[in-house]
Amino acid sequence: WILNMLIKYDNFLCSQEISYITSIINSPRWSWGHYSYESSENFFWKIDGLEEDSFFSERILNKIKEVTRDDFTVDKIYMNGHTAGGSGKPHQDTKDDNGRTFLIYCNQDWQPKFGGGTSFLKEDAVLGDVVTVSYTPNSAIYFQNNIFHFASPISKDFNGLRVTLAFKLLKS
Repeated sequence: WILNMLIKYDNFLCSQEISYITSIINSPRWSWGHYSYESSENFFWKIDGLEEDSFFSERILNKIKEVTRDDFTVDKIYMNGHTAGGSGKPHQDTKDDNGRTFLIYCNQDWQPKFGGGTSFLKEDAVLGDVVTVSYTPNSAIYFQNNIFHFASPISKDFNGLRVTLAFKLLKS
């Protein structure tokens, strides 16, 4: 049900790309109070508008097109961040069957005990019926984004910001 719609890519970025993304993560561009859907009470940090940066909208997007062998139009590109004790709430990015998300795990110093993966709900499932993709540094996941998903809880053992780079796409 879900595994057919989910692909994981390891070692997705080269060292130059990691360095550039790290510089964005370390910039003062973060804002607080974002949410996955309007009635959510789970807020997180976010850097919006990355689709205006050709590094993301051309270089990384072309890399995504190459590995997925799909063509897209870009809806938006952004980073989101969660802190220890935080998690996301189950949501769909779109209801469109052609909607796709390409999510890159940006933290380079991450341990499995920190949690923070991405969990996917089986259709019409209760919260206990999930598949979780572990947060692995420099990996990415690609999925049909009308599947309910959320950021898994982050352990109190982690004292930084869990960062993902999200490409919200519409498959052509």
